[in-house]
Amino acid sequence: MKIKSVIISTLLLLTVSLNGQKNDELLKQAQDCANKSDYPCAIKATQKLIKKETDKHKIAIYYSNLGTFQRRIGKREDAIKSYDQAIKADPTLIMAFTNRATLNAQMGNREAAFADYESALRLDSLDATALINRASLYDKMGEYDKSANDLAKLIAADPKNFKARSNLALTKSHKGNLEEALNDLSQLIIEYPTEAILHNNKADVLMKLNRLDEALQEANMAIFLDEKYVTGQVTKGEILMKLGKIEEAKAQLDLAVKLGFPQAEADKILSSK
Repeated sequence: MKIKSVIISTLLLLTVSLNGQKNDELLKQAQDCANKSDYPCAIKATQKLIKKETDKHKIAIYYSNLGTFQRRIGKREDAIKSYDQAIKADPTLIMAFTNRATLNAQMGNREAAFADYESALRLDSLDATALINRASLYDKMGEYDKSANDLAKLIAADPKNFKARSNLALTKSHKGNLEEALNDLSQLIIEYPTEAILHNNKADVLMKLNRLDEALQEANMAIFLDEKYVTGQVTKGEILMKLGKIEEAKAQLDLAVKLGFPQAEADKILSSK
């Protein structure tokens, strides 16, 4: 989905001013290929587009998109080089910094990731992607106060930002502020009742509070809203294990495995009791 939104926004920005039908066709081809998850095709079209383009800002956008396509098929080193080229072509392109930061974080290069988030935030101190992703990285490192600070800063500027608010509730949960996290998630569910992720996260908090029957209700709602939501299936399996319903838990985790959850992780949950 992220790739799709980047491509769409690029089209909105560029199609009016592209020079020549050929460039227009290549851009559309890259979008169509990406929409079909045919990333080698998207890469080929974007590389041709870069060779034909002379405007540095447009070249930067194309390189950033190219890096994202490459990342999607596991060509991480190529993706880093493409993001480097994007930043070289236009050092003010925030998207290139945040994309490179995300990839560096995935590769374990946290120092480089933080440097890129800093660069993005120097260009725009309230860039949502930079603040949310940096907060997520802080959270994974156990630096919950820093994570909360980034999210709170964004929420102060954009009180309705769903991602920031839901992530802040998670950070509070990870820090151990379970009641506060529960209150935040309950309020979000009032505003966004059909978001499966909220019901799942509330189920997780309730499970930590040992309110297992309520947790199971929320997990069931998450799955009802999205039956292919792997995390929801796993959360329900964990709750069933805590309730002592071993066979039901196993069946639930089998469903999760069929949807892509690692068998080894499912086995670990089943052996945890």
